[in-house]
Amino acid sequence: MNVVLDTVPLIYSRGADRRTTFHLYRELLALDHQDDFSFLCIDRFGRRSSYKQLLAVRDVRVREVRLPFRVVEWAWNYLNWPSLEALMGRVDLYHVAGIHAPPTRRAKVCVTIRGIVAEVIPEMLPEERVVSLRGVLRAAMRRADYYLAVSAATKEDMVMRLGVDPQRIYVVTHGVDPMFRPCTDRSALAARLRIRFGIEDPYILYVGWIGHHKNVMGLLRAYRELDARGVDQYHLWLVGAPDSAWNEAQAFLAQHGLQDRIHLAGSIEPDSGDLVDLYAGASCCVFPSFYEGWCLPPLEAMACGTPVVVSNRSSLPETVGGAALLINPDDDGSIAEGIATVLADDALRQELVTRGLARVRELNWRASAERVVAIYRQIEQQL
Repeated sequence: MNVVLDTVPLIYSRGADRRTTFHLYRELLALDHQDDFSFLCIDRFGRRSSYKQLLAVRDVRVREVRLPFRVVEWAWNYLNWPSLEALMGRVDLYHVAGIHAPPTRRAKVCVTIRGIVAEVIPEMLPEERVVSLRGVLRAAMRRADYYLAVSAATKEDMVMRLGVDPQRIYVVTHGVDPMFRPCTDRSALAARLRIRFGIEDPYILYVGWIGHHKNVMGLLRAYRELDARGVDQYHLWLVGAPDSAWNEAQAFLAQHGLQDRIHLAGSIEPDSGDLVDLYAGASCCVFPSFYEGWCLPPLEAMACGTPVVVSNRSSLPETVGGAALLINPDDDGSIAEGIATVLADDALRQELVTRGLARVRELNWRASAERVVAIYRQIEQQL
């Protein structure tokens, strides 16, 4: 088949969407020699550096459209123009790594769905974000022939809440960026954490948006409950971009005098190595989200050899695969109990570390690429 790979996450994202797209494409280009690949790059500034490393894996045709992506997306949605074929020539399949879809003449469109939080827990999001997320999703659904869901839980949500035919949805789980790995020099790690963040005390770590849908406020309340249980030697670090719970979290710290023990670090450059150090240095990592389509931070923490506590909701049990302690995100006491159990039980901690490293080995990018190639063959039979 002639397969066009979407590069929007590679060019415009700096987070997990970019990393997951890059690693899947890299393995796919190295593995699949039956299909002819090309890149569609919609970018006013022609930032080829965003995907240059992929071109070293395999020589693929690159079609650059020197316009802002939002302009082209608007034309797709409101003018039904230009068609994919007008931009690329003959195409059999457009593999969309983000959530958008161009008009086509005959090409099939396969859209990646990383979660549908605005459909599952809209009450946890700002109203304007719900409207935006739903608008983008429905625009893509009007043209999508197939979907790549990042988890079985996401596929089930799409069937139940959006009425998508399950035969059109394929599940492709993500691997873990190889930059996340255990640290062998603990003294050097401690020195880096002290210099970079001023960390001197043992700590619990959360990584993700500081938003209500991530249950940040439940985590803060659970941390206070740990104090009541006498588990008071640990600080709490929350790493992630400000979101719907940011102001409320700041007020909570001030109200309870916790500014010296709970640290809102904000966003951290994902490729700097700082995040790897924070994972590796944590006594445990906690992810009490109400919903996740597929959650990379627990797996990244496991890859760094750190025990993990996660919510028992949506895709999280599927993601961790029995390698983490599950808690009830609706119950602050359950969150506190899970954290306290992991911190107090050395045997359990080591068991979770061992299971976590094994789980990460199962979720490798080569296996994800092999799954995509198998899906291509199924789609090809339907052309």
